[in-house]
Amino acid sequence: MTRLKKRYWISLSLLLIIILLSLFGWQYWLSFKQKYQLTINWQGISVGFNGLSFTDLTVSQSSMLSLTVKELHISWSNLSAENIDIHWLSDETHKIANTAEKELRREDKNPNQFTFDTQLVSSILHWLPNTINIHSLRFYQQDKPLLDIKVTLEKQLESILLNVSTNTQYSANLSAIIAFNEMDSRLEIHNGILTTTINQFGIQNGHLNLPFTGSITGNRIILTNLDTAAINLAKVNISDDVILSNLISKLSFQIESSIPFKNNQLSATAQLAINKLNAIYKNSEIKSVTGNMNLSVKNNQLSISTPSINIQEMNVGVIFEKIKFAGAYSSILTAPEKGIVVWKNAQATIFSGKIFLDKGKLDLAKLPQQVNLNLTQIQLKDILAKYPVEGLVGNGAIDGTLPITLSEVKNKGKTTFHLLIKNGQLTSTNQGYLQFENPALKDYVKNNPKMKILTDILKNFHYTKLTSKVDYANDIAKLGLNIQGSNSDVENGKAVNFNITLEENIAKLMTSLLLSDQISEPIRKRIESRLK
Repeated sequence: MTRLKKRYWISLSLLLIIILLSLFGWQYWLSFKQKYQLTINWQGISVGFNGLSFTDLTVSQSSMLSLTVKELHISWSNLSAENIDIHWLSDETHKIANTAEKELRREDKNPNQFTFDTQLVSSILHWLPNTINIHSLRFYQQDKPLLDIKVTLEKQLESILLNVSTNTQYSANLSAIIAFNEMDSRLEIHNGILTTTINQFGIQNGHLNLPFTGSITGNRIILTNLDTAAINLAKVNISDDVILSNLISKLSFQIESSIPFKNNQLSATAQLAINKLNAIYKNSEIKSVTGNMNLSVKNNQLSISTPSINIQEMNVGVIFEKIKFAGAYSSILTAPEKGIVVWKNAQATIFSGKIFLDKGKLDLAKLPQQVNLNLTQIQLKDILAKYPVEGLVGNGAIDGTLPITLSEVKNKGKTTFHLLIKNGQLTSTNQGYLQFENPALKDYVKNNPKMKILTDILKNFHYTKLTSKVDYANDIAKLGLNIQGSNSDVENGKAVNFNITLEENIAKLMTSLLLSDQISEPIRKRIESRLK
């Protein structure tokens, strides 16, 4: 009898403890719900030795956030869910925005408000189920779907193996080992790797393989690459004017940021090695870009530099070859288009000669500004081959300087850059010749006998000096040519001085030259569409 009473006493004591804990837990849950204004609804609940199950569970916070879970099962060792849908920013967006603004103001007053709660993280990691499987975790902004991912998590002895993959055509997979370092109060990310295959957002057949490691300490997160990341893109439409293709490159990086993210507390460095890249910019075709680029973000400052970028060819109507550039661009993050360009080397080959800029800089926030474009050993025969005139051949080399003024023009809220050349100078570096004879000129002479001597001179005119004044504005180029020389077969080689004025719409000329070239089909379609 005594033993029986003792057994009842133990059972009653255990039942009392369970009731008290339940009441305490319920009170805590009620205060938690009230504090965060949570509403909970569920259907199809079942409780058993295998754990707690819900057919449908909905948790919402006012009209700011709604979380719906279907086929949820929870036990000490496992958590699984078929679908979890998270919606935020409903019809009261303006109220949320005001709340967010107030929070931001508080953070500005106390920038170190967020701190890494080591005790909380340790508790969460300890009480997490051994495995978590979420078949579909979907995020929505109002009713617009943003992301659909699959999440699996497996607890190991002192770490967690995390794997996240997408359930959409945008194929991506993220895996990492997460461990908590109690000694340094740091959450560590080991053996992270992000792989993607992208055929969305204007990208065709894009591939990214990004191994990384990282840590979270206090209110800072640090990420860095383990090995060099590989980025390959078959094609990407950056904008209506810019298309990249056949990109093969390698990337190294390190990122350090505050939590929550703030521009002025972001520090990042990256090195991009371009092994191959083709591009289209408006009507221009760019082939075989190679070189290295460095990117740095610190204290709200952006800097992009390159020790050397090489471009095999750029076709704008005339072909620039062997383009080389070494320089840097710097700006503030809030106004990236108002930076400063500095260059040590900027040159290209054209018409068998060379063009280059003297070492200098350009401040895009203080336009208009001027740079001088230098020309050396430009071959006249190559110009006439590219821009032929029936019956005209010639030879000679030309040097010169073109002062280019870059200005900013705003039209209907859109900003564009305009080029202006005033009093540019071209001059021959040695003697050359011009030979001009065609049927139209012969017919002209028949009706104007006085012009016969001129046509005779031009049949084999050897010049000793050729100079030109160059002006360019609003797509119109004007050349004032002065040519001095003679024809030894006419009037005993008497000296002749020609003054000729030429005017050409450069935009239309470049377009016609492009259409006459073996250009790519995308460029041809662009030009034909704009002409229509």
